[in-house]
Amino acid sequence: MKLIIILIILLLIILYYNCINEDFYDFTNIPKEYNNINIVPVVGVPKIIHHICPKDFNRWHTKWFICYESWLRLYPKPEYEHMHWDDDNLEVFITEKYPWFLDVYKNYDINIKRYDISRAFLLHHYGGIYADMDYLAISNFYDDLSPDKVSICESPLKDWEHLTNALMASPIKNKFWLLVIDECYKYQKEHVVLATGPKLITKTYDMYPDLVYVLPFNIYYPRETDPDTDIIKGKHLITGTWWNIYY
Repeated sequence: MKLIIILIILLLIILYYNCINEDFYDFTNIPKEYNNINIVPVVGVPKIIHHICPKDFNRWHTKWFICYESWLRLYPKPEYEHMHWDDDNLEVFITEKYPWFLDVYKNYDINIKRYDISRAFLLHHYGGIYADMDYLAISNFYDDLSPDKVSICESPLKDWEHLTNALMASPIKNKFWLLVIDECYKYQKEHVVLATGPKLITKTYDMYPDLVYVLPFNIYYPRETDPDTDIIKGKHLITGTWWNIYY
């Protein structure tokens, strides 16, 4: 009898230990090999800047050139690697690295959904910083980013979204992005903002807030009516070109 009691106590201790230490998420659509609880989280954001844009400069908004120059100047090569993604190399990337998602990717009804969801895959695979082409860097804020969580910019557009996907950063293989991808299956036919955009990011954050470090909007995404101050480190110029270029 004593032996049975001891075994039960040991079992309870093991179960408790596992509950507080296992990094486990019940994915619905992500392949099981991505849910390995024994994977040690990678710490540190790689010095990579991701931009998604057409190859043809004639399709760039004039403000894009100004914003892109700000990233090259404040995050200079070779210390920072600047990676550029367009329709062709994004599809190749998904095909080679995440083939299980390719059917969903190709069946989106508009291109902007592909570009939006690609951000989650790029940051999962490579890590680094993703910035919209109309996001202006005012200073180098690399040291502000969380080394062990994803960093996502807060949106000032509270009636629309809590977080924006215009500025995001991450260590490699952070599971937050798999959670975003797993969630996106529910909204494939919805409006882009929910299907793959900031509302999807916000919904996932609401479920797993401990995985995200929120970059406050007054520093990284000030409203147009906000006065310029020394604390501002970036601005989203919101050119809105995705409405016509990316459809």
